[in-house]
Amino acid sequence: MEFIGKGGWAAPRLKDAALSDDKLRGAYLEIVMIMRTLYQKCKLVHGDLSEYNILYFEGHLHIIDVSQSIDLDHPSALDFLKEDCLHVSDFFKKRGVGVMTVTDLINFVIDRSIADDDVDDYLEQVQQKMLENGDILANDDEISPTVMVQTLDYVKQCEADIVNMSMLQRPSFLGYEPPADKLYNQPLLGFVRAERNTRSDEKQQQEELPHNAVNVQNKWSLQSTPKMGPEERKAARKEMKKKMKEEKREARKTKRPKAVKKKKKKMAKAKCTR
Repeated sequence: MEFIGKGGWAAPRLKDAALSDDKLRGAYLEIVMIMRTLYQKCKLVHGDLSEYNILYFEGHLHIIDVSQSIDLDHPSALDFLKEDCLHVSDFFKKRGVGVMTVTDLINFVIDRSIADDDVDDYLEQVQQKMLENGDILANDDEISPTVMVQTLDYVKQCEADIVNMSMLQRPSFLGYEPPADKLYNQPLLGFVRAERNTRSDEKQQQEELPHNAVNVQNKWSLQSTPKMGPEERKAARKEMKKKMKEEKREARKTKRPKAVKKKKKKMAKAKCTR
């Protein structure tokens, strides 16, 4: 940290600095560039950027209270960025400086497609547009920035979900290991594998069921078969019931009477007490 000022006097805050119109335009372009650098290079959002946290010293702006900045991974990072853009735009608009809309400013800050070498040209075009409009203030509704932030948050969440789904994939069951880009672009492979495992588990459970239970399942499957007519389904159910009755009758032939079971249980208990 170092003292920003001269002769023991601290540099004034932007709200207290007496600047001409040309210097105000230059200060606006400088602050939007600082916001972009903070986002693109430092991966931070100030979160409380306003004329109260900006010092003006020797023709340049200095940002203070950066220690409270938040990381881009913060769930409300874009919301804080929107508030920063609102505060900056409101300050310069009140002083008659033509500014970008809040939506355009957010785009400029987060747009990674603008190369570093092209940023100066981009800002020159913005400044030229302001001069051509005669510093006409940008009309920006209150809904557009909020909708934009919500859309970006949704896209960000979708990208995170795709990454999470790709992590769940086990490509080894396909017999090869696909490249990382193909793995990322095929996020539903994990669900395909899960569906296959579910089907195999159902088949295994069906094999482990008792014979009668399998017959009951077959009965209902016959009932729901669309190729069979009403009479055929009725005959199939009747035949299935007949088979089940015969199986129960055969099981009763080899079944021991309850009296025999009780007698055997008493004899075993008497032997244990001796």
